[in-house]
Amino acid sequence: MEAAGISIISASAIADVAASPSRRSRNMSLKMGRNQAAGNKIHAEEQTVKEKPNWIKQLLKDEASWSQTLVAGLAEFLGTAILIFVGCMGCVGSLTDIPNALQTALTFGFAVTCVIQIIGHISVAHINPAVTVSAVILGHKSLPAAAVYILAQLSGAVVGYGMLKAITPTELLHNGDDTSASSFCVTLIHTKISVIQGLIVETVTTGVLILLCCASWDPRNARNSDSTPIKFGLTVTTLSLSGGPYTGCSMNPARTFGPALWNNAWNSHWVYWLGPMAGSILATLAYKTLFWPRKPADKDIPEAAALNSVATEKQEVN
Repeated sequence: MEAAGISIISASAIADVAASPSRRSRNMSLKMGRNQAAGNKIHAEEQTVKEKPNWIKQLLKDEASWSQTLVAGLAEFLGTAILIFVGCMGCVGSLTDIPNALQTALTFGFAVTCVIQIIGHISVAHINPAVTVSAVILGHKSLPAAAVYILAQLSGAVVGYGMLKAITPTELLHNGDDTSASSFCVTLIHTKISVIQGLIVETVTTGVLILLCCASWDPRNARNSDSTPIKFGLTVTTLSLSGGPYTGCSMNPARTFGPALWNNAWNSHWVYWLGPMAGSILATLAYKTLFWPRKPADKDIPEAAALNSVATEKQEVN
C-alpha cells in the first residue's frame, strides 16, 4: 500500500511524531522546573532550621572571653564582699546607739549604690544570684558565666562577713542585744510569721527588685543609666523598710548565706533561696512576656526615650 502511494500512518500521527521532540523538551523543562522549585523549597526549609536559634547553645554560648568573665567574677566577689561588710557593719549596735530599722535599711541601700558605681561598668554589679538568674533568662548571661558570678557572689559574702568579724571583738558583734551575738546580721523569719508567709514576702520583694533590673536593661531605657545606682539604692531601702520586720528582707541568697555560714544558723535557710529565685524567675518571665520590646527601640522616637532623659538640640547637633 505504501508503494501505491497509500500510507497506513495518519497525518495526525506523523504530526505528533514530528512534534514529539519539542514536546519532550518542553515536558522535560517543566519537570526540571518542578524539581528545581522543590529543591529550592527543601533548601529554604533546611536554611530556616539552621537559622532557628538552639536555646541550649544560647545558654552555653558566651560572647565574652573566659578572661573577661573571670575579671567580671572578681568584680562580683569584691562588690558582694563590700555589700555584706558595710551593710552588716551598719547593724552593729554595741559601739553606739542601737540602730533602728531606718538606719539598717539606708545602710544596705547606700551600700548597693556604692557597689553599683564601683563595679557596674565591669560586671553590671549583679551582687545577687537572683539578679544573675534574671540575666540568664533574658539572654544577657550564659550558664557558665552565671556559675562564675554566683560562686563569686557567695564567696564574696563569706569573706565580707569574715572581715567584719575580724575587726569587731566577738563580744561586741551584736545589734545592741547580747543575745543576738550568735545570729548577728542573720536573716530570720519573725516568730509570728509562718514559713509560707515568709516565703511569699521574699518572693514578692525580690520580684519587685527584679522588675527594676529588667526595666534598667530594657533597650528603651538605654538613655537613662546615669541615675541607676541611686534608683537601686532607694529601691533596696524601700523594700528593706517594708519587708524587714517580716523576714529581714534579704532578697539575696548571698546576703543570707555569708552570715549564716559564719554563725552556723540554718533555720529556714531554704526560704532565702527559694523565695528570691522564684521571685526572680516569675518577675523576669512576666516582664519579658508583657513588656519586653519585640524590636529594637528607635532612639529617634520621643516615646522610646526614658522619661527623665535629657536630649537637647545642642546635644543632637554635637
